[in-house]
Amino acid sequence: MAAHILATTSKLTQSYVHTPSQRRFCGKTIGQLFELTSDAYPQREAITYYSKDGDVKRLSFEELKIQVDRFAKGLTSLGLQKGEKLGILVGRRYEYIVIYLGAMKAGLIAVRLRTSSKADQLRHQINKVGCGILVIDSNFLDTMPEVLLEVEASSVPCHLQRLPSVRLLINIDSAEKQGACLSPSSVVCMSPDHVQREVIEVELQQDEPCVIFFTSGSTGMPKAIVHSHHALTESYITLSESKTACNGDQPGCHLCSVPCYSIVFEYILAPMIVAGDRFVLIESTDIDTFLTVIKHERCTSASFSNLLAFGNTYLQGKVVDFSSLKEVSIGGNTFPPDSLTKLRKFNIPNITIGYGMTETCGVICHFTGDPIGEKTWIVGRPLPHSEVKIVCDNFRTVSVNVEGEICVRSPYVFKYYLGEEDRTKAVKTESGWFKTGDAGIMLDDGRIRVLGRKDDCIIKNTTNVYPSEIERYLVGHHKVKLCQAVSVPDPNVINEICLCLVLKPGTECSEEEILDVLSEHLDDFHIPEYILFFESFPVTDTGKIKRNELKRMAAERLNVKI
Repeated sequence: MAAHILATTSKLTQSYVHTPSQRRFCGKTIGQLFELTSDAYPQREAITYYSKDGDVKRLSFEELKIQVDRFAKGLTSLGLQKGEKLGILVGRRYEYIVIYLGAMKAGLIAVRLRTSSKADQLRHQINKVGCGILVIDSNFLDTMPEVLLEVEASSVPCHLQRLPSVRLLINIDSAEKQGACLSPSSVVCMSPDHVQREVIEVELQQDEPCVIFFTSGSTGMPKAIVHSHHALTESYITLSESKTACNGDQPGCHLCSVPCYSIVFEYILAPMIVAGDRFVLIESTDIDTFLTVIKHERCTSASFSNLLAFGNTYLQGKVVDFSSLKEVSIGGNTFPPDSLTKLRKFNIPNITIGYGMTETCGVICHFTGDPIGEKTWIVGRPLPHSEVKIVCDNFRTVSVNVEGEICVRSPYVFKYYLGEEDRTKAVKTESGWFKTGDAGIMLDDGRIRVLGRKDDCIIKNTTNVYPSEIERYLVGHHKVKLCQAVSVPDPNVINEICLCLVLKPGTECSEEEILDVLSEHLDDFHIPEYILFFESFPVTDTGKIKRNELKRMAAERLNVKI
């Protein structure tokens, strides 16, 4: 049976061949990838940008390419060398794409800093990586006012006590240089005064690092994840193939509804870089704005996070036009049944569920064609060029339909955790397998079922209970805002299940109501022994719940020792 699993994943991997249109992208860096596409579709619209004040900016591929080249040229003119790190602290702005592509074209490593982070967390990220240059918007200086005083009093190159590695700053909102902060026009990067296209050539190898992402930090301080050009290129080609398949022969129009620093951003950006699709970016997070843009721009795809909000609006009686949507992409592991019921009302042809993480350039498994009812449990099959196997604690492959840890081998897998060699070795084997830390099962047909994080597993009377098996029936409940199942010590069954809940404002709910819902779907063994109501949960700056801290809080409430 173990051999059957390896044969299944190997067959999926070997059966994939780049199409003739994709082969021209093989072996290219991200900058070269974008160059090929922009040359192929110079007059096609690349970016549609809605600013907060309502202005709409439209850039063709030719116009976007000119801005990217100017920015890359500006960086080299400042004396930046190949391999230096450029931190990006810019919100949901079209300039983010210019900065991102320009940095990689100039041979720099783009550092995707989390704009939602607090000041201490930002300092940790910047100093851990050693950013030599920061490109910011004005919100960054508002987040770190103590740095603003240093910047205003300094000159170029700057010397910031709290950010010692930073010697250059560019504020995209500045019309002119202010202290140590350069304006875009002062480095000739995005200035409208320059009509000549700047050309820059930097010798790069595909395996060289090009981007650093930060994890959410839900299990501690965020880790800096380093990806190569090869990983991003292969990921872009495959993800683009997935997206464009839903559009047929017509260019797609993809609505971005996630922060630009998110790994999910790559999933939406890929079709623009590879296939010449249109990327629609909205600075505002207002629901009515999203609804208007979907209808006006005839968007063909959107992400689930906003459509759930749309669904709530829809159910309240507002007319919503989703007729242009051909695909909805959903991140995460499993999909709550109640949310799936809401999505069915929109009659969207393709609902794509993806499974992956920052270490794998985002999606590593996905599907659009399986029976919709199973999508609450299954995350599909490995993407092309990916292998997935399920292993036990000694890293031996287990049989199909047997629980174990999900492991991935693929060009999409990250190079290393920056400055954390031991942690890298702990999750990456010499043969290239990445231990995800997720528990799962491979079905007979090669599809993967994700159970949850191994560390979150509740061991009750020697049997594994995964929180998602319980939580999925309460996500979307009309009275429940948040729910998390955690373990608390129990002398009889090792650990017992404690369900923690945050109710929606203005609602009241009893333990009996919750138990009635769960009893319809779960056997007695999986029913929580304890149900606790909280005002709020401890979360990271990205909104992820800190399970360990919540577990400690629950134990204190129950007066048991962890």
